[in-house]
Amino acid sequence: MKFKDSAGLLAIFICASAHAQSSVTLYGVLDAGITYTSNISTASGHGSALQFQDGVIQPTQWGIKGDEDLGGGTHAIFDLENGFQLSNGALITNGSLFNRKAYVGLSGPWGRLTMGRDFDFIGETFAMYSNAVITPAGLLGWGLSSYASGGYILDNRVWGVQVSNAVKYLSPTFGGLSAGAMYAFGNVAGSLGTNQVMNFIINYSQKNFNGSASYFSQHNEALGANETVWAIGGNYTIGAFQVVANVATAALSSSTKPRATTLETGVQYSIRPDVSLSAGYTQQWRNNDLGSANTFILGADYILSKRTDVYAVGVLGHDHAYPAQVEAAFGSPSSSDTQSAVRVGLRHRF
Repeated sequence: MKFKDSAGLLAIFICASAHAQSSVTLYGVLDAGITYTSNISTASGHGSALQFQDGVIQPTQWGIKGDEDLGGGTHAIFDLENGFQLSNGALITNGSLFNRKAYVGLSGPWGRLTMGRDFDFIGETFAMYSNAVITPAGLLGWGLSSYASGGYILDNRVWGVQVSNAVKYLSPTFGGLSAGAMYAFGNVAGSLGTNQVMNFIINYSQKNFNGSASYFSQHNEALGANETVWAIGGNYTIGAFQVVANVATAALSSSTKPRATTLETGVQYSIRPDVSLSAGYTQQWRNNDLGSANTFILGADYILSKRTDVYAVGVLGHDHAYPAQVEAAFGSPSSSDTQSAVRVGLRHRF
């Protein structure tokens, strides 16, 4: 009886140990709120809009990620992530279930290697240096410059892009330094270079400071033209204050060599652990006599719990060349060269 009891306990222990060595996690973000937008161009001239909108401060999303301990510090990992509309449950991208991420890989003391669809290093890292994230503006903070510079190609780029057919490596950190490289296959028969993507990043982290520099290139990004992006950014925490800044330049190789350079800077102040105030400013310059654009942001965030917060944000955009649009994702072009938006929202993470 004693032997049987011991054997049973041993079996339970082995099963529990095996279970502890692997995990699968369901996670997500739900964002909903009411947005007022001024100066919208209409058939009769101009007007305003009061709308329910979701996925503004962060894209509404859910995902499944897994981790299996292979021994020796090496883990098998995967991440499947989907973006959808909370307002009606529709997919962000029709026909694509895991449109945000879909990769499998390995991680260990030697670094992290993944294969599949994932964000480039700029989108993965530079959001934390952005005033669209340090304030609760989200897409409202990125909207003007990305729309105004033409077709979302030449924008501030720190929101990043998802890259398919990608092999991505990030090194471990040594003395505060780490580096990464990504290569995406174009998967076009007879042409290795068509649609290929290359992306590199260097990160530095020390005490209260984080900084990064990155290079991105994509063949045949727009009408056969190649795109190149350079970005540098960082954040610094001083007591209750956090300051962020980044500069990104995006250019196309087409005949007119269009280029846009965007500067972002922002600050957040924590009045107390659950309440913060923030402000941000974006300035964009363009070549080919297309003028410039700027955006001002003011925001407040109140943390109800570790997973839930409510926020309020106001954005004012001004453009000297294109009809201004602070809401890139929602299609509301301005009837003049200025536009403002005010939003109150609720975000829940799980």
